[in-house]
Amino acid sequence: MPPLGMGLVGAGVVAERHIAAIAEVSEVRVVAVTDVDPDRAHRLADRAGAAAVGDLLDLLDRPDVEVVVLTVPHALHADLAVRAAVSGRHLLVEKPLATTVADCDRIIAAAEAAGVLLWVGQQQRQFQQVRAARELLRDGAIGTPLLYSERRSNDYSRDGTRPAWFTDFALAGGGIAMLVGVHTIDRASWLLDARPVAVAGTTATPEGWQIETDAAGTIWFDTGCPAHFAWHSGRDFYHETVIVGERGQLRLDPSGLTVVDANGGTERPVEFDADREYTLSFARQYRALARTLRDGAPPEITPAEGRAAVATVHALYASAREGGDRTSIS
Repeated sequence: MPPLGMGLVGAGVVAERHIAAIAEVSEVRVVAVTDVDPDRAHRLADRAGAAAVGDLLDLLDRPDVEVVVLTVPHALHADLAVRAAVSGRHLLVEKPLATTVADCDRIIAAAEAAGVLLWVGQQQRQFQQVRAARELLRDGAIGTPLLYSERRSNDYSRDGTRPAWFTDFALAGGGIAMLVGVHTIDRASWLLDARPVAVAGTTATPEGWQIETDAAGTIWFDTGCPAHFAWHSGRDFYHETVIVGERGQLRLDPSGLTVVDANGGTERPVEFDADREYTLSFARQYRALARTLRDGAPPEITPAEGRAAVATVHALYASAREGGDRTSIS
């Protein structure tokens, strides 16, 4: 069976990760790339052995494009996704699904009406340590989860390492909560097998900035176990998740997983090179996408889960405006 044809919209930093991952997956191939910067589109297309095309309409004119992959600024997701769905193309939309709940609903409705797959790019579900932690939790390795915490950094320094649109509210839809907070929300929801129902927190927006660079708070789930989070701007990267259960702990970091038993003993069942694992997580995402489209396997993420992450971010923003009050998620 020939590989599924991917059409990439956007040729920035994240698209480079997608290209590198697709090169490792025999079930998919890049057939076309488009970007507002034609030179950038040509460079990425050349790397992938694909065609560079002028815009989304040109990409949709190609019959070999079966899946449209959106790696563009967040605020552009909705209009592009709806156009692609109406054309009958399946969709892989980078997180967040959209910048508003209304736009999430618009994308979901268009995909349902067209009968196409809508896959939200929460690729962190594919990290080895995350998948191993989920299995351990399902097996009851640490008993019932009692507390969940995650701290994560993101570099908002103005040194040219981040695209300019990351700090433009009109394009990004928010700051650290919308950019990386959706990963925390999705990770906690998936690991706890729970739905977020309320959030309380505060955000910090530097003087002269349009978006928040820091946020902290608590998410409550329908299972009762809360998740505490702290997202901060800084050049030194860290990403740590701790899940405390009745009989031990799980500690996730960028290079693996540590299991702590009730007596304080530790083991390290998963360990790897963090940068290599990042690319592999995208590759696993594409394999899972292909299994769903070719073999009928259940999708590993639903549109409703992508919507829930965005809804939680907006509830956080509402909570922050009210001084950190607990706010329901709708």
